[in-house]
Amino acid sequence: MNPLVSEHNCVRLRFSSCLFIIALLLGTFLLIEIEYAHAKPKNSALNRTEYTYRQAKSEYNRLARDSRLRTRRTAWIQVIKKFRTVYLTHPNDIKVAPKALFMMACCYSELYGYSGAIKDIHEAIERYKVLIERFSESYLADDALYDLGNLYNRIGNINLALKAWERIIKEYPKRDKVGLAEKKLKLLGPVKRQEIKTPKLASYNNEEFSSISSPKISPDTKPAVVREVRHWSAADYTRVVIDTAGPVYFTKGYLPANKAEHLPERIYLDLKPAFIGKNFKNDISIRDGLLKGVRIAQFNRSTVRVVFDLKNTHKTKIFYLEDPFRVVVDAFGENYFHRPSCPQRSPEIHKKSRAQLKDDDLSLAQQLGLCVKRVVIDAGHGGKDPGAIGPTGLKEKDVVLTIAKKVALRLKKDLGYQVILTRKEDRFLPLMQRTAIANAEKADLFLSIHANAAPSRGVSGLETYFLNFALDKEAMNVAARENATSTKRIGDLKHILNDIMKNTKVDESSRLAGCVQRELVKKLRKQYDKVKSKGVKQAPFFVLIGARMPSVLVEVSFISNRQEEKRLKSDRYLSSVADGIVNGIKSYASDTKFAYLP
Repeated sequence: MNPLVSEHNCVRLRFSSCLFIIALLLGTFLLIEIEYAHAKPKNSALNRTEYTYRQAKSEYNRLARDSRLRTRRTAWIQVIKKFRTVYLTHPNDIKVAPKALFMMACCYSELYGYSGAIKDIHEAIERYKVLIERFSESYLADDALYDLGNLYNRIGNINLALKAWERIIKEYPKRDKVGLAEKKLKLLGPVKRQEIKTPKLASYNNEEFSSISSPKISPDTKPAVVREVRHWSAADYTRVVIDTAGPVYFTKGYLPANKAEHLPERIYLDLKPAFIGKNFKNDISIRDGLLKGVRIAQFNRSTVRVVFDLKNTHKTKIFYLEDPFRVVVDAFGENYFHRPSCPQRSPEIHKKSRAQLKDDDLSLAQQLGLCVKRVVIDAGHGGKDPGAIGPTGLKEKDVVLTIAKKVALRLKKDLGYQVILTRKEDRFLPLMQRTAIANAEKADLFLSIHANAAPSRGVSGLETYFLNFALDKEAMNVAARENATSTKRIGDLKHILNDIMKNTKVDESSRLAGCVQRELVKKLRKQYDKVKSKGVKQAPFFVLIGARMPSVLVEVSFISNRQEEKRLKSDRYLSSVADGIVNGIKSYASDTKFAYLP
């Protein structure tokens, strides 16, 4: 056999075999492609559904881990929308649709914990009900019923809660929620259903939960950022200050306690238009026995809700101040207003007092014979705030701190009073905190000590102020300087003070101011020439607003005047000033303590 022919035949055979193999492979690939093409729409649709759900679930997990983000309503609503999209796109998918409904309900339920809005609970209830009705065979149906019962119980509808838990035992006897449902029924079962009533949303009466009118906000007002929430506390008093970047409109509300869900009584404020700033602390724990805490959340796009968890609060007072804008909430315990009367004087002195003074001429404090036992002395300014500065550089903050310490020492030593200084060193203290300290300490008197200043270096003298509307331009200027604001803003305070000053100690503060001014001038005139008395005046000082006791602001001298600045450098002069203030307090206390004994 010719080897060349044989080789040619082998080559041709190998070539034919290659063609056959190639054709076979192409056919196989074509069949696979056709099969894949028929299966692709179904598989890709299933994958897309599951993928979008998992995306939404991933967003939920991220939100749940972020302690700052999860307090924002907008963040929850965004996640809820993702689950809603999954459900509306595939409403009949027995695997994914129930999960999307369940997660929507969970989100609304968790959101309620931050917002305190009852509508969020109702949104959660509706999602659970749809899940149970449309997907009763789902493995999530018993979970939905159990959570549904908890939500009904939370809003006080015990009958519907019991029915939800009973359905688990009846319809899903082999599911994992049966044991928990039985425990709930055992706990609440003895309660007679006919006696269970859904509590109405009550509210404090005007005396217990009062606030001034919210400022009027124009429709085009830009949303203000909520910058900070500050608080100061004592056993029977708490002050919470909400600082915003601009004016906001606020409304108040009350939510009753729910013992079954361990929810305390709550009050809330809705601020709008407003939004929460970055790096904001949303949960504030207040461990003072009065408030449990404060929670802040973005309620909706334009509203920030501040929820106060109450514990032993008897009364709250809400007001706002401007420049900078802030909302102030004062909470009082039941024992805060209990003040003991003083011991009586001898009958001879008692008879003399009655002969000298008529009942109609006496103040309420005099008629009740209230004591002065505890005094809070406030040294104005401090730290980064130097106050007024004299011609040679003397700083108001240093002078008044020295005087305050001298006053405190004499009150303790000579009169046996308990004295609290708002600051004992050179440190900054917000105006609102100074009054809060006085309220928290249940002070009988509050005095804020300052040194005056004027554009003209020739102005001199002493004056004492109490809280009221400014009656002259000079008083307006002094208040504007001490408030670190403008005279226009001071004028705008009038409508606020109308409400704030109801039930404040205006008459007593006026009497205290008169005593301090008289004794201070009397003391200094014995030792110094040309001591000018500018008298008792009234003005809206921020540091006095909200004080629950007689309170005054003393301007001891004009640091801007060269002669008086020189005197303020003298320890002898500062001691005389302190003596004069102490004599004024002593005079006021003596008149108050023994003026009238029925």
